[in-house]
Amino acid sequence: MSLIDYFATHIVPRMYRGKGALHPCETGRLTDVVSCVREYDVNIFLLRKGKATIAIDAGYKGHPGLVPGCEAVGIKPESVEALFLTHADPDHAGGLDVRQENRFSHAQVYLGEIEENYLTNTYHRKQIGPFGLKNSVTIADGYRLLADGEEVQVGEFTVQALLVPGHTLGHLCYLVDGTMLFTGDAIALNKDGGWCFFDMFNYDSDLNRRSLEALRRRIDLNRVEYVFTSHNGFTDDAKKAFSHIDVLPDLNAKGFLFDETAPYDCFAE
Repeated sequence: MSLIDYFATHIVPRMYRGKGALHPCETGRLTDVVSCVREYDVNIFLLRKGKATIAIDAGYKGHPGLVPGCEAVGIKPESVEALFLTHADPDHAGGLDVRQENRFSHAQVYLGEIEENYLTNTYHRKQIGPFGLKNSVTIADGYRLLADGEEVQVGEFTVQALLVPGHTLGHLCYLVDGTMLFTGDAIALNKDGGWCFFDMFNYDSDLNRRSLEALRRRIDLNRVEYVFTSHNGFTDDAKKAFSHIDVLPDLNAKGFLFDETAPYDCFAE
């Protein structure tokens, strides 16, 4: 197991147990178009409209809940035509790793052009003193790179890639049909609204805050019906989802509890 995989599945659960930081949606149907599968602390989103099925992110490496979760929402992973990665972290791209069975075997994979630097280990995922953590995910050739603002048409879906660096330098959010915004690990959400994602996981939190402000100015929030986060559920109040994006929650503060309704330990369920 790589250092970053060990960190994600062993250290993170211990550090954030009882802090309410992670609260993904339970596996199920969220809207008429969007369903999700929960893997520990993260969601894979599955969208179906007409004859088209697409996914946002691929989850962890070899997670045993992927296939049962897809079955529970009535979508076979091999039916996914296009899979859009928000970034290359192992909890988002691990499900495509070449060292395990790729359940999304028929999907065209899309990734931000800057984010590819983590797949090639040109960029370190996180710098801790003199040490640079490398990404642990390797995906098969044939993925397509997306530029900021680029649009992809998949059946009746129009998916626009929006560069929102900070969590990683090539992190993408996806605006689907102008009405559904998938923010990956850019925003942390609770009952009071959306906040800058947690510092421990970010490459550059100040950059993340600036990027979120630019995103708020860039898109028409009056048209956005839903905002989906990868680790903190979703909301139908797009403006509220951007209400505290300039604030970084302090997970290390004594008695801190980001979301009082969140599981005590997402990795224990």
